[in-house]
Amino acid sequence: MRVIYVVLFCHFLTAFTALGMPLFLPRMLASLGVNESGYLVGMMFIVPTICIALSAPWWGRFADKYGKKTSLLRAQIGLVLGFLLSGFADSVPLFALGLVVQGISGGTLAASNAYLSRFYQGKALANNLNLTQSSARLALVSAPIILGLFTHIDDPLVIYKVLALLPLFAFIICLGLPKDEAVNSTAGNKVLNSEISPTVGKPPVMVQKNDFSKILWLQFFFCFAMVVTFPYFLPYSEQLGITGDALSGFYYSLPHLIYLLFAFNIKSLTLSAKYQTQFGLVLLGLACLGQYLLHDSSGLGLLRVLFGFGMVLIFNGLHLLVSQSIEHSSAGLYFGRFDAWGKWAGVIAGLSASGVTQTMGLAFPFLLAGLSCGCALLVLIFSYKEVKQNAYSIQK
Repeated sequence: MRVIYVVLFCHFLTAFTALGMPLFLPRMLASLGVNESGYLVGMMFIVPTICIALSAPWWGRFADKYGKKTSLLRAQIGLVLGFLLSGFADSVPLFALGLVVQGISGGTLAASNAYLSRFYQGKALANNLNLTQSSARLALVSAPIILGLFTHIDDPLVIYKVLALLPLFAFIICLGLPKDEAVNSTAGNKVLNSEISPTVGKPPVMVQKNDFSKILWLQFFFCFAMVVTFPYFLPYSEQLGITGDALSGFYYSLPHLIYLLFAFNIKSLTLSAKYQTQFGLVLLGLACLGQYLLHDSSGLGLLRVLFGFGMVLIFNGLHLLVSQSIEHSSAGLYFGRFDAWGKWAGVIAGLSASGVTQTMGLAFPFLLAGLSCGCALLVLIFSYKEVKQNAYSIQK
């Protein structure tokens, strides 16, 4: 129990800055002389994401070979360096370099999940994946509201300098975590292509390559729907008549608050993983379409709450599917791939948001999010079949 609490606390410290600051990229870039609503905002939004997408599978193999704890520590110290570079930037290229370092060296969510997979399996692992998402959602709830109080200072980039202390503190704490055994095995490359039949006395590999690939597509469409609405939410909310960065930050954070309130009880839900994900996608799609059609802020709160309930169901369903799919000796590779697909979705979402807001308006990303939810539903309904899993699990 000590391990899970330490990992959750340290993940919150790293996520507070990494997830809270992107909402205020328009303010950061404005301090460097960039138009707050221009193309460059969307481009900068995806810089760390594309770097994580490129590096995540490699870091996953690194974790399997050299240890999950080692990979977690390097992710935290990488964020310290990236935040400091962004904080001391006096030009757009130097600020972008800081974002690149954050992306290449980051990936603390995947690193945390891979580390936890050495101590938990089966449904216990799925529940703990919900908890790591809870620490991320807590950061997304608190950071925009708190940071929104300081973004109008003369030099908002100084916030990065101060917040670099958080991943440094997490690094120091995690030095005391138990070591995990590094697995130097070729299974990481072979397990995704294997078709292993159950044998007596051994738990079977439950999901084959095609099934995991479909999970990756679900992750892609879900992350696209989430991220495409993020980069321009601040000017979108102002267009609806909301004044003040802190209030905009509250509406931005509201779905993540819903996740925090209900994620701890969702494990008692009796719906299958497939149907939880399916129902969640319907709710998320409706919430996005509703926000696309809004003309003022009167219904925004309700739609953001609906958005949050969709997130709760989708995350829990996906985590159950992933926990049924991974081979624990290659958990770093699995979580690396899973994280990479989400990040590639974020890259495409950021580019899409940057393009469509300039030509179609600030609300159009919500329509794209609704269409992405529809694509994920098609994957679930027509091509995904659940695999009955043995009740085998390990919990320490």
